[in-house]
Amino acid sequence: MSLVLSSISRLETYLKFNLNIVKAFLRKIYGVSHKMEPMLYRSELFSELTSLVGNDYFESGRFLEIGPKDGLDSYRLAALKPEELVLVDLPEKRYSIERWLHKIVCPYKFVEANIMYMSREDFVSLGKFDLVWCTGVLYHNAEQLRFLRKLYNLLSPGGYLVLESATLRDSRQLRSGNFVQIHYPDTYNDTGTITHLPTRGAIKTWLNMVGFKDIYDSLCYRASDRRLAQHRYACICQRPMTDSSGTYYAKSGCNPTYILGEST
Repeated sequence: MSLVLSSISRLETYLKFNLNIVKAFLRKIYGVSHKMEPMLYRSELFSELTSLVGNDYFESGRFLEIGPKDGLDSYRLAALKPEELVLVDLPEKRYSIERWLHKIVCPYKFVEANIMYMSREDFVSLGKFDLVWCTGVLYHNAEQLRFLRKLYNLLSPGGYLVLESATLRDSRQLRSGNFVQIHYPDTYNDTGTITHLPTRGAIKTWLNMVGFKDIYDSLCYRASDRRLAQHRYACICQRPMTDSSGTYYAKSGCNPTYILGEST
């Protein structure tokens, strides 16, 4: 019996040793690839967009990217040969963006601003876009319905919005409903910015409310970790040719049109 146990112990030691070698190798490969592309679902989301509309659809169009981060999405967008790529990000992001901005291979403009706090004049001066790319930004805003309506208004009729966001972390029952979890005054994970975490259902409902009807649910998380879909959501939306936004206080017919998300 002791001989059998001894053999099992040696086998376990051997397997653990080799398993650690394999894990070290995978970490090395994984680390190299993720140093270049830390969030693999972003490239998959881009591939979904081009598969959906075709590689030439956006050529010579105007693009807006909100929160460009490391520039990897910016490089991909530039490869679609837009007439202009406009990038908007906060003043605190200037240093990190300046490190890669000059490598963009299409006409571009960097706007240092918070799109939620731009003056009406500055917002209108951005113009209209054929594509708005906005990943990892929505959940950092407290006024998410108004934010989505702003994105809608920035699109030309027929233009596309690519949206990706973190979502509510909780039970499956809550995640499957239309809920928003509020973190205040203690923000989520002490981020200082995440006060509202919506479910994917809440995000889709907001998109409907501000005017989007054609919403394609992305499968981009399958490229890296399917579990991400439990607490993140990505989609591709097309602005209709005629505005179909929701309104409220409209039942009586006695009030002006109050468009959802456009309060001042």
